[in-house]
Amino acid sequence: MDHLENAITITQEIRDALRAEVDRARAERALIRAMDVEGLLRRATARGEWNALCNQRQAQLSAELAQAARAHGLSEVTIDRLRGVAPAATERLAQTFAEVRSLAAALAELDDLNRTLGQRALSFVRAYLGALNPRPAAYDRRGFAPAAAAARASNTVSRVV
Repeated sequence: MDHLENAITITQEIRDALRAEVDRARAERALIRAMDVEGLLRRATARGEWNALCNQRQAQLSAELAQAARAHGLSEVTIDRLRGVAPAATERLAQTFAEVRSLAAALAELDDLNRTLGQRALSFVRAYLGALNPRPAAYDRRGFAPAAAAARASNTVSRVV
């Protein structure tokens, strides 16, 4: 198998990994809505492993494309230049690249949505905790306003440190 065919295979692996990650990102909304902290932490760990795998595949793809360019005597790796030396294989590569771009855009959109849902859930939790343990809006028992009390607390900590 030549280097261009290896590049196509690696790109297809990246595409398949992206497709699976898009499905997992869609399922992540249920974890956020249920406020499943353990599930979200497992999901974050899995995303980290997925990122490492994709970085590895991208490095392999870069190396294969560089070797394909060298094998065909190209000084620069572009789709147009590869089409001149291997049109059929380059067309498959270009098609797979298009699928990867589409899936990456979908994943970015889902990540933005999930981040927004997570921020909304965080604001609800903060509001709930604030309702359970309200801060006085007026003066505390020593006659200080809430802002002054917070400043005093940070000054005490900085003096001790």
